[in-house]
Amino acid sequence: MKITKGQAISNSIKATRKKRKLQTCRVFEIKIDKSHLNYTTEAHLNRVFLEAKWFYNYILSHEDIFELNQKFCKITTKVPIKVKDEFKNKKLKCLSSHMKQCILVRAKNNIIGLARKKEKGIKVGALEFKSFVNSIPLQQFGNTYKILDEKYIHIQGIKQKLRVNGLNQIPKKADISNANLIHKNGDYYLKITTYTKKKEFHPKKRTLGIDFGIKKQAVLSNGIAVEYSIPISPKLRKLARRLSKKELHSSNWYKSLTKLRKEYQEATNIKTDIKNKFVSHLKDNYKNIVFQDENLQFWQYIFGKRMLSTSIGGIISALKRKAHTPIEVDKWYPSTKTCSCCGHVKKKNRLSMRTYKCRMCGLKIDRDLNASLNIKSVGRMSVGMEYTEFKPVEIKPSTFASLEYLNSIPYVKASLIAETGSHHF
Repeated sequence: MKITKGQAISNSIKATRKKRKLQTCRVFEIKIDKSHLNYTTEAHLNRVFLEAKWFYNYILSHEDIFELNQKFCKITTKVPIKVKDEFKNKKLKCLSSHMKQCILVRAKNNIIGLARKKEKGIKVGALEFKSFVNSIPLQQFGNTYKILDEKYIHIQGIKQKLRVNGLNQIPKKADISNANLIHKNGDYYLKITTYTKKKEFHPKKRTLGIDFGIKKQAVLSNGIAVEYSIPISPKLRKLARRLSKKELHSSNWYKSLTKLRKEYQEATNIKTDIKNKFVSHLKDNYKNIVFQDENLQFWQYIFGKRMLSTSIGGIISALKRKAHTPIEVDKWYPSTKTCSCCGHVKKKNRLSMRTYKCRMCGLKIDRDLNASLNIKSVGRMSVGMEYTEFKPVEIKPSTFASLEYLNSIPYVKASLIAETGSHHF
């Protein structure tokens, strides 16, 4: 029995999907070194993103996008662009046929995504025309882009070899897949998707409770308090003042805006690095992580700009996705008012009172540590977890190891609140 071309492609796709399930997907961001670009290459890169915007908007102008196919991408070499009150035809000089196909697929996927949201009852509108495009998909490794060596890559349509930084991040045995060409804050990046063999990892069967806050960003039930803050820099304030004095949408205004965005991006990168290292450490050392569903919108209303200097929301969302067993406690549970020793609940517990004092059993303990212990015990009870007691000799080495690691993260200050003694894991 002969196998048709369509069946062969279908079988190949199924085999690839089966293989991907046994692999770990990781995306690496590689930066293109602008200092090594010649004038022609830089003009080409700028033109590619401009043409991508033109082509995407041209696709949206059609009544039925799903009628457009691969042939349409090959035929289309000119697109009508509105200049003031009239339309002019512009040539697509730099955008390759394969890039056009990927942009068409992206537009179709956007419509499918909106349709699914509408089915769920979410109010959605039609796709809007874009004023800029910052991402171009490069689907075929070895065709639309190639990795030449440890420092250089090649992108379809560009004659010059592109010098890049960060290729050494990619493991040697990784299976390289598609990529995205990114234009961000005046710089160019390549986000490469890779697949590696999954490593079996069995974390220690321990439970950790976390109490998030503003003064101390996170207090762990093992007695470690984690503090970090990335405030708005004086340089950022200066750039914001400069931007306000420029004429709107002038060339100098766009230059100042790019500089301001770069400064914001630097602060965001620092917070993302802290979040990733903190979450990774907890995930590798604790199987069960218990945290409270915090009302962050209300926090934003009370604390304002102080919330911007932290990444509490990002840490909580990362724990939900990455922790082996994330356990979420209800946001209305009075963790700060409840005694972690006898269970007595206070009627009032002001924010200024940093030490919790129980009048029933006489317990005196740090307010945030008490809350983290309560969150941990409630989380354990909610899932029917076994009660296992560890001795201080077993706890202390891991606690001090965590303390040492957290202090090694830039901008993070970790300290022991009190002697932890014997806690239940």
